[in-house]
Amino acid sequence: MLAVEGLTKLYANATDAIAGGIRDAEFRLEPGTFFTLLGPSGCGKTTTLRCIAGLEKPDSGIVRLGDRILFDGAAGMSVPMNRRDIGMVFQSYAIWPHMTVFENVAFPLQVSKDVRYGAADIAARVQKALETVNLGGYGNRPATRLSGGEQQRVALARAIVREPQLLLLDEPLSNLDAHLREEMRVELKRLQRQTGITTVYVTHDQAEALSMSDRIAVIEKGRIVQMDTPEGIYYRPKTRFVAGFVGVTNMARGTAEAAASAGAAVAVRIETGEQIFCQAVGSIGASASVAVSIRPESVRLEKDDGAAPDTPAGETVLRGRVDQASFQGQSRRYDVQIAGWRLMVLADPQVRLSPGDEVRVRLSLRDTIALADGNE
Repeated sequence: MLAVEGLTKLYANATDAIAGGIRDAEFRLEPGTFFTLLGPSGCGKTTTLRCIAGLEKPDSGIVRLGDRILFDGAAGMSVPMNRRDIGMVFQSYAIWPHMTVFENVAFPLQVSKDVRYGAADIAARVQKALETVNLGGYGNRPATRLSGGEQQRVALARAIVREPQLLLLDEPLSNLDAHLREEMRVELKRLQRQTGITTVYVTHDQAEALSMSDRIAVIEKGRIVQMDTPEGIYYRPKTRFVAGFVGVTNMARGTAEAAASAGAAVAVRIETGEQIFCQAVGSIGASASVAVSIRPESVRLEKDDGAAPDTPAGETVLRGRVDQASFQGQSRRYDVQIAGWRLMVLADPQVRLSPGDEVRVRLSLRDTIALADGNE
């Protein structure tokens, strides 16, 4: 449906040094995919979106939508933005305050140059778009009488009123409060599933990306460093940046005690002296410096009765002491000290421990990963 090949758009600062942009971006999306560009501010995700939309001219690369080439740097070809059959919602929504809801949504049809729409067709299309975003009776309402969530829905209706092949969303939830943002995540996903529009979504919010996406591309300093399903990004990060940026993780530095191929088990001696059994991400050499990543919800805690623990093959069992404990509703957070290593644990609310309790920490091989130093 959408293919991006070698897309590059770089910006220079006042001293002619590269200051930002995107480099050699590559991805292909099947029809109906909800695809998210995820990364910190300034990483290049919005630049990528604007290049697809035609709001920025890339330095090089190719952008295809279906069987149409929208941009080809080598051929000097660039289709104007208004002829790309793309709907777009900006962070600010860009709702015109002097227009009604109907007029806002109808505007793309009224100014269309390639297709002429009659009044009846416009009315039918606007009504369909408003019903799709659950604003069926809002057509005559002034735009100034809309809440933030309603404005966002109007912007979405305006973006889909022409039934485009592709929908681009640039951080559309960032201006909403936390509760409304959660509601609109569900609504956006419902809308995308209902319409079947291939969607590219830009955000720096990991929770949005994980909960809404079919596939995620994580961008660091202008380069896509990993592209995978939400589960793959979260549980199998390929770099320390991805492990640290997406969600919360425990990190420890150490040294591999033997060589290991990608996916194989490897024993790692961390800096505090404990040996931890990990699953290697990529090839790791003997005595290589590695980083160990463990998600806090993957750690199991039990009170230490002093007896020798039962340790299944591949599992790591460490002894520690609870330093802090807090109730967080759906979980309890424990900070556990293990010989100078502070480990955060998110446990079931039924697991009740107190500061000072001696505990055993169980780490499964599947959930404990080792990243070689080269995987920055």
